[in-house]
Amino acid sequence: MAIEEVVHDLGYTTVVHIRYGAWTSDNYYQNNPTDNIGRINYYGQGTSTPQAWVDGVHHMLGSGQIASQVRGYVESRSQLDSPYHIKISANHVDHTVTVTVIATGSPPSFGDKYLRIAMIEKAYDWPTPPGTNQQTHFEHCLLDMVPDAQGTLVNLAQGDSMTVTFNYNVNQVNFHPPQLEALLCVVAFVQNDMNKEVLQAAFHEIGVNTGKTISGALIESNNTATLSGYAVNTCPADVDVDLSISGTIPSGWIVTASGENGENIPVNGGTATVTISPQDTFHYDILVDPQGNGGATFLYANTALTSNPAVSHEEAFTVTTKDVDVIVVDDDGGETYESYILNELSQMTYSYGLVSINSGDLAPNDLIGIPVVIWNCGTASPTLTQEDRDALAAYLDNGGRLYLNGLDIAYELADSTSPYFSTSSLAFYTDYLHAGYVRRDYNSVAVEGINGDEITNGIGIVGLTDGTGAGTIDPSSDRYANRIEPGDANATPIFHYFMFNHRYPAIKAIHNNTGRVVFTTFGFETIAEASNRALIAQRIVDWLYPTVGVEAPGDPVAPFTFALKPNYPNPFNPSTHIQYTLPAGKGKLRAVLTVFNTLGQKVITLVDAPQSAGNYEVQWDGRDEAGNLAPSGVYFYQLRYGELQATQKMILLR
Repeated sequence: MAIEEVVHDLGYTTVVHIRYGAWTSDNYYQNNPTDNIGRINYYGQGTSTPQAWVDGVHHMLGSGQIASQVRGYVESRSQLDSPYHIKISANHVDHTVTVTVIATGSPPSFGDKYLRIAMIEKAYDWPTPPGTNQQTHFEHCLLDMVPDAQGTLVNLAQGDSMTVTFNYNVNQVNFHPPQLEALLCVVAFVQNDMNKEVLQAAFHEIGVNTGKTISGALIESNNTATLSGYAVNTCPADVDVDLSISGTIPSGWIVTASGENGENIPVNGGTATVTISPQDTFHYDILVDPQGNGGATFLYANTALTSNPAVSHEEAFTVTTKDVDVIVVDDDGGETYESYILNELSQMTYSYGLVSINSGDLAPNDLIGIPVVIWNCGTASPTLTQEDRDALAAYLDNGGRLYLNGLDIAYELADSTSPYFSTSSLAFYTDYLHAGYVRRDYNSVAVEGINGDEITNGIGIVGLTDGTGAGTIDPSSDRYANRIEPGDANATPIFHYFMFNHRYPAIKAIHNNTGRVVFTTFGFETIAEASNRALIAQRIVDWLYPTVGVEAPGDPVAPFTFALKPNYPNPFNPSTHIQYTLPAGKGKLRAVLTVFNTLGQKVITLVDAPQSAGNYEVQWDGRDEAGNLAPSGVYFYQLRYGELQATQKMILLR
């Protein structure tokens, strides 16, 4: 398949970079030391990292040469005409790569020009960190040079062309489990060895590319969602693939799938075999009908080569009904950072679901009525579009509870130097997030909780780098956690930067008396320690989640509302905290707080005394009335105050 040089905005489609492994402990270096060290020696800079070369010009990253300067250099270089045109085709079956170079202009008269062909891995997520820095996500790493690191001499006059065909090293290219999805790319470039200038480059993704056109839906439980995916054959011959759908389907839901020609695609058992012609695309639909039952489903479409089922790839789809407790909005630009918060929600007692707004399935009023929305921006830019802000404004104006997190959100919305700044973005920032803006490039790598705060009280130092391996905070790549402050009397800080008690990266706020906002200028995925991720997620959701009970008018933070809050931590071991609020206007009534097991048997009475209006907190140490340790399991705690009553659920894990 010919890939012509593209002329779109700067990005992966116009600028390709190759990462060479420089350390002997690096898995990519170990996979192919000859080609990696060959390319490193070519530039003569040794193995110190990180370094970048752009068209033969050296940039030492981390020594004042930041990514924005590299970007500016690339943009200026892209305005120059190239004397070459490159075409690439590749065969995923016989492992061949064919490259044609055409001299469309007059090549430089000086220096030897070489065609260099690199097999790179577009992206790979290791199940466990392969190195000591805990990084798990890698992009654009070298796997193999064909025929070698030196390349092939190009000696063309204007109007001439040359075509070469090589086999790539299957063992080096497939040193991970092989992927059907086009994570494997061919990069071909012509380089002048006299000044190391790259005169032209092109790339091509190999194999059967899979994707999705509608990846998720947020619907009423009595509606039906249609999800859509596809597989594209970029090989020069027919390819047979096996397609199947799997996932956890809630009770009462019906899920079916079919191909564009009526092929039945099995769900949770069996496969459908489909033949895809060269350069052709096969489309399929997944129909999800909750039949009035609330909940969420996570589905996976697996596409595999019939001739080698180990070569496969999964596409993820989600459908969530609007009656769950928590919705996670995946707005991280196609990354998988939402997995961190989903993992924590899976340990809580709240029902939850996921919706991706990249598919365009989130309508402006879809969020209204959902108790809690967690909106993940990751490193996406822009972070919040006008449509996003309109949806969130409507949600908060209707009493919604929002946790917004990601990098450079404050900068983009509130800094007049941002390319995404507008009077509308600033109004949303101040009126709905209730935040003030201080500066963008705050580089502290740790934060601390604030004493007395409902969310972060008692939380010590929280690392924001390493740990998860997400690596999203990266000043060298122009990605920052911003410095903000409360914007009005409705907001208070919930974290301060380590060793700087009055410099804040996060706030919480009350919006129009009923709405609530937690806003962190660091993504949830940046929190390094697993224990901190669990505790912070639990407390944020607990603070946001509407309280159980009969609400009275007034400030929801003041003690005028009868409420029994979710315990924290939850699950817990050995102890947990239970908070409740008693309403004003009732005098001093008897409050009774009791813990029951799933059989309805009383385990212990924690409170039994007359109490007046106010906020209260008690601790349960996981023991029964006799002082014996209660076994692991689900427990219920009930608060009675006069005619008022509320119940919550908690989990004890020994």
